[in-house]
Amino acid sequence: MVRIRPAAPADVDALVPLFEHWGHPHGREGVAEILRQWQDLPHGAVLVADDRGEVVGMAAVVASPRLADAKRNAHLQGLVVARRRLRTGVASSLLTATEDLAREWGCVRLELTTTRTRDAAQHFYRARGYHETSTRQERFVRELPGRAVDAAG
Repeated sequence: MVRIRPAAPADVDALVPLFEHWGHPHGREGVAEILRQWQDLPHGAVLVADDRGEVVGMAAVVASPRLADAKRNAHLQGLVVARRRLRTGVASSLLTATEDLAREWGCVRLELTTTRTRDAAQHFYRARGYHETSTRQERFVRELPGRAVDAAG
């Protein structure tokens, strides 16, 4: 039985391969630093799918106020499931937990991005009622030059 719970420092070793599978590899120290950065966010959480002590998936969600009105949006920063547990309901459990948490925080919307080449992810989110908005909006990104803090601090 899969239980969704907050990630803990003891989960770091189990999260390293999940970060790699997700396409964002980090060593043990990098993952530990990421968890430290998330632990004190008032409206942010890294959740893990725990199957009898084995971490088989993770998701991260964070909420922020909107400027256009006095509401909040949540952003699903990432969701990944161990390869051997794909299509077993783990992703659905994680997504449901992030939606529930966003509602608890007073959010009216949960947003996410996924790479266009991840067909299975796009199908999964559409099946869960999400719709693509990039046909109506542009997404702009700029790397910020200057001092950057790496995962080691």
